[in-house]
Order: sequence, then structure tokens, then C-alpha cells
Amino acid sequence: MRMLEIIARADGAAKLSKIAAEAGIRASTAHNILATLSALGYIQRPAAGSDYRLGSRILNLARIAADDDDLRRQFRPLVHDAAERFGESTYLIVPSGDELYYLDGIEKANNPTAHSRLGQRESLSGSAIGLVLAAFMPGVARSLEATQGDEALLALDMVRRRGFAIEQGDYQSGLHCVAVPLRRDGETVAGLCLNGAASRLPQTKLEGIAVAIADMARKSSSG
Repeated sequence: MRMLEIIARADGAAKLSKIAAEAGIRASTAHNILATLSALGYIQRPAAGSDYRLGSRILNLARIAADDDDLRRQFRPLVHDAAERFGESTYLIVPSGDELYYLDGIEKANNPTAHSRLGQRESLSGSAIGLVLAAFMPGVARSLEATQGDEALLALDMVRRRGFAIEQGDYQSGLHCVAVPLRRDGETVAGLCLNGAASRLPQTKLEGIAVAIADMARKSSSG
């Protein structure tokens, strides 16, 4: 538990030397304990020589403790309004370790996805919502940067400057998507994703929807 606290206080990532020093134990002993924690999913180390990071299992516990029901209650009206205004499937999504989790949403019959995404987990990589969560939530950013390197840094910088992300068929052929961050007290706590058939959502329309939803989200947060 002490080592997990050390990593958490270091903004979610720390080197072996720092962990051992703060825990007051030998580096070899710390390494062995960290190896056990890694096997259990509580920490991760993407590559040799890199920092130890909080793993998906501990992050999942943190997300659950943050009260998913509270997020549903707060953002359900926004999800509903966006889905009705634009006539496309709209989701409330939160990070879940190294994945994203479809916490709530309204799915339209005109969506080209054959199965429901509600309650599902998917990879952060390759999606607009994954970029948004990583761009505005530092712990998620580290996870994405660890797997994609400089390419992720450039993409995240673009999303931060624009305030939203769009994706055109890269994650699923024929499906276009726009995603924006959702904030509580100025801190990003989730993301909203709207997606639909590529034929209905060309790039110019996606960008217009992004601006409109971002404005709706700001009004929702301030209200």
C-alpha cells in the first residue's frame, strides 16, 4: 500500500529509485514487491527503464469510488439533449484503467454499429473519445503516451488547442465521431462522444457539432 501511495503522490508515475528511497527499503526489495503488484494489475511498467505507473486495477477502483451514479445524474440531461438535437447516438464515457468505459448513453436506431456499446470497455487508442480523455486527464495521457510515443503527443496537443476531437472511420469503418471533455468544478471527469454514419457526418458538420456540444457542456457545468 505504501508504494501505491508513493506512485499516486508522484502524479501516477515514479522511478524505482524514488519509490525505494521514500519507502525506506533497498531497490532490490522494492523491485520484487513492485513485480508482485504488477502481476496483480495494481501497477504497470510499459517498457524496461520506464517509470512505474498505477495499473488498471487500482484505477478501476478509484473510478468506482468516484461514484459513477453521480456522473450519470449530472450529465444525463446533456447526453439526452445532444442526442435529440443532432439525432445521433451519444455516450457518456469515463476512463477505466488503460481502457474507456461506456457509462451511459442514448443509442439511435440509425447508428451503423450493430451492437450496443453501453456498459462496454474499449481501448483508448484510435478513438476521438480516447484522445479527449487523454488530452484533459493527465493520468490517462501518460497511459496513451507510453504506448504511442511522439505520435500521441502531437495528437493530444491538437486536441487541447481545439478543445475537441473528431475521428472519421479510423476506429470503425463507416462511423464518424466527435468527442468533447466534460468538467466538474473545472476538472475533466468524463467525456461525451456523439457518433453516426459517415454519410451524415462529414468533417465540416462534425466540427460544427463539436463547437455546439462544447458550448452545451460549458452551460451544463456552470449550471
